[in-house]
Amino acid sequence: MTRTLVGGPLASRLTRKRFEGETCAKDGIVKLAVLATIFVMGAPLWAQDAPAATSQDQSGATDAQAAPEHGGPALLNRGDAPSVLSGSDVARLHPFLGVTGTYFGGGGPYPDSYGISGMFGVTGAHTWAHSVLSVDYHGFYREFTNGTLPSGLDNSVSLSFQHQLSERLSLSLNESLSRIRNGFSLPVGGLYGGGTAFNPLYNALTANGLTMTPTLASVGGAQIVYQATERLSVSAGGSGILSRQYFTQTIGANGWIANGDVAYRLNRYQTISFGYSFSHFGYVGQVGQSDMHTFGLSYSIRIGRYWEFGATGGVTRSESLGQTEVALDPILAQLLGFNTVLENVHDVFYMPSGALHLTRAFHHGIWSANYNRSVVGGAGLFSTASYETAGSAYSYWGLRRVNLDAGAGYYRFSAMGQSIGLYRAFGVSAGFSIPMGRGFSSIGRFDTRHYAVSNSQAAGNSYNASFGFSWSPDSYPVSLW
Repeated sequence: MTRTLVGGPLASRLTRKRFEGETCAKDGIVKLAVLATIFVMGAPLWAQDAPAATSQDQSGATDAQAAPEHGGPALLNRGDAPSVLSGSDVARLHPFLGVTGTYFGGGGPYPDSYGISGMFGVTGAHTWAHSVLSVDYHGFYREFTNGTLPSGLDNSVSLSFQHQLSERLSLSLNESLSRIRNGFSLPVGGLYGGGTAFNPLYNALTANGLTMTPTLASVGGAQIVYQATERLSVSAGGSGILSRQYFTQTIGANGWIANGDVAYRLNRYQTISFGYSFSHFGYVGQVGQSDMHTFGLSYSIRIGRYWEFGATGGVTRSESLGQTEVALDPILAQLLGFNTVLENVHDVFYMPSGALHLTRAFHHGIWSANYNRSVVGGAGLFSTASYETAGSAYSYWGLRRVNLDAGAGYYRFSAMGQSIGLYRAFGVSAGFSIPMGRGFSSIGRFDTRHYAVSNSQAAGNSYNASFGFSWSPDSYPVSLW
């Protein structure tokens, strides 16, 4: 059976029809709440003083150093960090340790649980004449005293290596790897604003956990950029993807992505680009595979000394091969002794895709907001799904190295070619780190999440709270990300 649809899968639409009729109003309220939260978070920040250590022009150049010849606003499709942050101090590599009391609750299948958590890791960057290595490793071991939730170790590491091969040629290597039981307390940016270098694929693979079973996700890749002229540049890259979610049997995906783009600087503050990517996913524990072609046009602009905005819009063509369960005629079922059979399905979907990112840099803080709509494969229970997320995050450091952060976000999966339907969630988070002297700090974090699945009774709220102490050399602030 072959079905070619525009805008969404027929099976998912039929499955979701009744549910969406009941919840579209809730979805609208939730999205409005997210937008309100984003701008409420950003509103009090405008009163902050801008950095006064050096005077900058709109290209970000200081009095002592002219703007880079090939500089300009960052490009979303290249995963660049906003250029308004390029003048920020690069934190050197430093280890950290911590211990916290932990509470997890919210009812449903996971009753209230209390325990203790040990935290350890290393974060920061090391620079050479032509290279930068960034490392962010967080490890958590949790032991729940009442035995209602599984104890164990969660890990997450992000590595980035950038090297200037020549005046016009640069290379970037990246790897994100995590093994988690749930998205709390690990640097998963999909729900809480996306950070500065937003990776929607990695967030989709790791941030959608409905259960406390272990989930493994890895996205690693390389990208090379060639600066043909002062205004024109081209890039090409690729990534390898692996995801596993362990239930009674392993569910997961193996995949790879190839991408390229051409970018042109209109002037010192604006850049446009056109990009293409091809993604392939094969599934483990399920029958089928998916191929996705994405075309997108991007625009980025540096607004003044401290604002940066980027937008990407395009279309994705997704082609999936799989199987679905089909009910047999009652008489035939009685003769054969079973009620359903598996039928091969070939689906083709065309869907809009795009991303928005807004960043504001301050003397002692960063505020960002983002939106992303894409098609992803291998996202846990979903083989191929449309993925939508929006969020905002704010980090502040000051007041004698006090570190505060807060975030809010919304994400939504809609299955394509599966009868799972849709999964949506909304969450908020807040954390602090207050120095106590001799490298010790008091730390804390609170997260809450509301979630719902369309074709089941799986819906509710979950909460996570942790408070304790940490240690790091030179009293460097440690956050419970």
